[in-house]
Amino acid sequence: MKVPLSESAPAPEGVDGEIHAQEIEMLSFRLGGEEYVLPVDDVREVLKSRELTIVPNSPPHVLGVTSIRGRVLPVIDLGRRLGLPPAVRDEKARIIIISPDDEDAGIMVDRVTGVVRISPDAIRPAPETVEQGAEFLKGIARKGERLYILLDLNKAAGS
Repeated sequence: MKVPLSESAPAPEGVDGEIHAQEIEMLSFRLGGEEYVLPVDDVREVLKSRELTIVPNSPPHVLGVTSIRGRVLPVIDLGRRLGLPPAVRDEKARIIIISPDDEDAGIMVDRVTGVVRISPDAIRPAPETVEQGAEFLKGIARKGERLYILLDLNKAAGS
């Protein structure tokens, strides 16, 4: 996305009257062999995997609940929520604490890979051919040779 410069402000040297929008910082993580991203602003913290308390009669994608600093949060198996085959959890598995709709929740992922900056111009809608899990996607972003799947947190974390 390009933002026009105001007519009263002089264009910075080397700029043709337009500037590029700010890149968005995204937390990247692996799930089922693919790389996903969430805006860093939506992430509260990243925790090592921990023991969870199972809640009877909860949906299959809810692994259980955990207590963090006195707050009880549901932890969602994001892979199961997206319809991916079950993953083998190892010491690199993490719980990402997110806040969709100001309601904290945890999502279990295979591993967190870092923070990446993505230009809004690089984000494209999810392909129409994607059927399973498409309602949980906001789009696909390309950064260099890598593709990142951008999640819709409100839908993906909903129980």
